[in-house]
Amino acid sequence: MPKAQQTSSNSTNFADQPGTSQPAPTSDVRSLRSTTKRTTSSDDAGPVKKIAARTEKWSIEAVSKYGRRLDIYSNEPNAAAVIKTLFKEVYGSVLSKLNIHPLDWEQCEDSELGPFLQSFNNSVKAFRKNNPREVLLSKDNWRQTEATQFRVICDMASQLAIEDPTVLNTHYEGFSSEVYGETTLEQLQAILDHIGFTENDVFVDVGSGIGQLVTFTAAYTNMAHVSGIEVQSVPAGFAVENAKQFKRLMRHFGEQARPFTLELEDFRSEEKKTFLKEKATIIFCNNKAFEPELMAELREVLQFCQNGTNIVVTQRLETTKKDRNARGCFFTEFATTKVLDPTGGDDRSNVSWTNNKVPYYLTIVDNMKPFKEAAAKAKAEEDARLAKEMRKKNRRITNEAKKH
Repeated sequence: MPKAQQTSSNSTNFADQPGTSQPAPTSDVRSLRSTTKRTTSSDDAGPVKKIAARTEKWSIEAVSKYGRRLDIYSNEPNAAAVIKTLFKEVYGSVLSKLNIHPLDWEQCEDSELGPFLQSFNNSVKAFRKNNPREVLLSKDNWRQTEATQFRVICDMASQLAIEDPTVLNTHYEGFSSEVYGETTLEQLQAILDHIGFTENDVFVDVGSGIGQLVTFTAAYTNMAHVSGIEVQSVPAGFAVENAKQFKRLMRHFGEQARPFTLELEDFRSEEKKTFLKEKATIIFCNNKAFEPELMAELREVLQFCQNGTNIVVTQRLETTKKDRNARGCFFTEFATTKVLDPTGGDDRSNVSWTNNKVPYYLTIVDNMKPFKEAAAKAKAEEDARLAKEMRKKNRRITNEAKKH
């Protein structure tokens, strides 16, 4: 999901490229931290004593079919914020069914969560006892185009996995091939819906960062397999924890994601080049900041993909005329490219690193394109010839009619 790697020689607007000065957006989080008690006594010359914050266990009963109870501890990263997000974004309808008045999720203190959850859990248990064949939360529409639940789950997983997302931005050299930048899950969802995925598809995110695009695709679609390739160790390390938290949250909702993998790997390795060429059917790559050398290597791999492979990028794969060799550009001659509509609305972007809308390009490999174009050209020429003959014939008939 995130990724990006080098600056393009023909792209000079650094404000629209992923950069260290634009951290990925995070939720407003209050974390429980240890507090330090300082004494004002002049007689106390000893070291400052630290009072450890009391760790609470916040349990949330499952409200979905096949769901499991979720236990979150207050010392986990962004634990309170995740619970508030869960009830605000997903469990609103459940609270209505149980006649429970929600807390003010924007203003409530973390200390209010324990009593609220106790009341919630008691109500859920009572509902189950009185309505054994009913569920409080239906998931029938979760995979519809406008559904947002899986986006929320993936966002909560990343919050539990990464206490301070800014570490991802400060890890990289600005405006380099290693720049970190995220595509929003809303944008990815729109892209997947546009492409139209099937149970036979294999999705690969080249430069997958912490793996959010991979986990979302595994949850939202019915693809055969989803994978992410990340060359940098820091985001790849966070991806392991992100995957763990994602599976944990999915169990709470009684959901099973499609098979997925997140690997610390380089797409230029022989193993991954073979995988991209022979197995992948949908490839996503945020290559907005790729420098010319890396772009050339990416093209070299992707031009050998299977016929019909869908490739989504943020920097066009077609070369300019001056950069083409004598054989021309593969992605001009053997593929079709279109610009996809950006998501986000007027008040928000479709990426993390700029407030501007970033275009995404869908390139579809079509090895028959030259033959189709040749056939279309031949047909057009034949149609033009027949039309010309028909006009000549009509003029001859008209002229003969005038003579009589």
